[in-house]
Amino acid sequence: MKPITAINALFLALHISTQGSEAHRQLRQVSAGSQSGVCRYGRKLDCCYGWKRNRRGQCEAQCEPGCKHGECVGPNKCKCFLGYTGKTCNQDLNECGLIPRPCEHRCMNTHGSYKCYCLNGYTLMPDGSCANSRTCSLAHCQYGCEEVQGEIRCLCPSGGLQLAPDERTCVDIDECATGSNLCPYNRQCVNTFGSYFCKCQKGYDLKYVDGKYDCVDLDECASSTDKCSAQAVCLNTQGSYKCKCKSGFRGNGFECSAIPDSQVRPKILGGKFEIEDVKNIIPEPVETPSPRIHQQPFDYNRKVYIGQPTMVTPVDELPEEEEEEDNQLNPRGDVFISEDFESVFGPVREVKQFETATLQEEFIMDCNFDQGACEWVQDKADDMDWSVSYHGRGGEYYMSMSGLIGEPEDVAKLKLLLSDRTQQGSFCLTFNYRVLGHNVGALRVLLDNNSYPVWEQSHSSNQEWQTELLTVAWKEEAPQSIIFEAQRGRGLGGEIGLDNVVLTSGPCQEDDSPIF
Repeated sequence: MKPITAINALFLALHISTQGSEAHRQLRQVSAGSQSGVCRYGRKLDCCYGWKRNRRGQCEAQCEPGCKHGECVGPNKCKCFLGYTGKTCNQDLNECGLIPRPCEHRCMNTHGSYKCYCLNGYTLMPDGSCANSRTCSLAHCQYGCEEVQGEIRCLCPSGGLQLAPDERTCVDIDECATGSNLCPYNRQCVNTFGSYFCKCQKGYDLKYVDGKYDCVDLDECASSTDKCSAQAVCLNTQGSYKCKCKSGFRGNGFECSAIPDSQVRPKILGGKFEIEDVKNIIPEPVETPSPRIHQQPFDYNRKVYIGQPTMVTPVDELPEEEEEEDNQLNPRGDVFISEDFESVFGPVREVKQFETATLQEEFIMDCNFDQGACEWVQDKADDMDWSVSYHGRGGEYYMSMSGLIGEPEDVAKLKLLLSDRTQQGSFCLTFNYRVLGHNVGALRVLLDNNSYPVWEQSHSSNQEWQTELLTVAWKEEAPQSIIFEAQRGRGLGGEIGLDNVVLTSGPCQEDDSPIF
């Protein structure tokens, strides 16, 4: 091996430097500006790693799972809007905890922002400072005050607070109870002091879908979180599930028991129930009851005897019938009976057939929105949807249409699908309703086989919950569904509420006017 001289070492270093510069030129990012996110691959320009070309042909940064309250400025790098923080900008920034504090006296953090208020005797300034005010010191406001055209008015730091009757203190507005919340139908409103937030209903799960967070139906059947019986089939529905007993069993789906004398019987194999088909079942013998008609013993020697077997009294012998050569045997047997044959019990009488009405099965179906057993469907062809509202601070909820959503004359339809049991005959429809607010709109009840409403109401007494009973009957075709239609009026605020829907077999006790 020849020793490396100084000249050879110089040529080697120059060669390595040339190759490194060429590789650097083949893969480098283009200068900043409108070309951000563009890299050169040899002689080709394309988006860098972590960037993706959008519809306008520009390279756009990609962030997973997305920036909730911000914008993506680089691969998995979010720039949060004012008032938010976190890697995906999904956390509220507590401005009141920052140094220096944005407020001079008192600071109240809100979702995505904050509010400043001053102590008694001071007035809030635009920069968050508090100025001495003799007039405000006399008002004794809880959260500060302002002077408007020479009058002193106390202030509340949040839109979810309102002045109490004393005009000095602030009380919370329950947006969940008043219906002024903007939660969609599949989310539950939770009230907080000065505001509210929406969380997923029971049976839904919050997931990131198509670039946004949404409540998606939780399939209890697939996740094996249902409480159906081992002899039942689980059927997933929106926000819930149903249980139906298998063939050969009966029950409510949560508890199923074998049906006696059924052609489908369960058998135990390996500690589990299996279904066994049983064909050509021979019923148990049943004792034939004794006839009530006094029968006359018949002697096969062509004589008839009346009385007890020990006391035989002969009667005139029956005349022998001449056999006809043209008689044909009954195709179903070897015995031929003449048409002029007269029974020993007297002449054959005509048998009359009478049509009897099918007895209707008695039932009471609770269609309540909390834990009801009925199937409700939002109409997709209407202008808006019914929303979920809650009774006070409890967990029970009802369906409503708020007067703050939509435009005047908009219609929201909610369908109650009727089962086979309800289509056997007339039934009583019972429901609670209220029309809260001036000129908020009207509530109607329609049947899918009729084009006109069978009931309508545009106000409720004292704007409180009212109970209505309607008898639903028909002459020809049974209805498939009941439609509750709410039409928005021209007033602002208020709501139209619906709750406690119950179906009972037979006509209503307090309603004498059936609906056809």
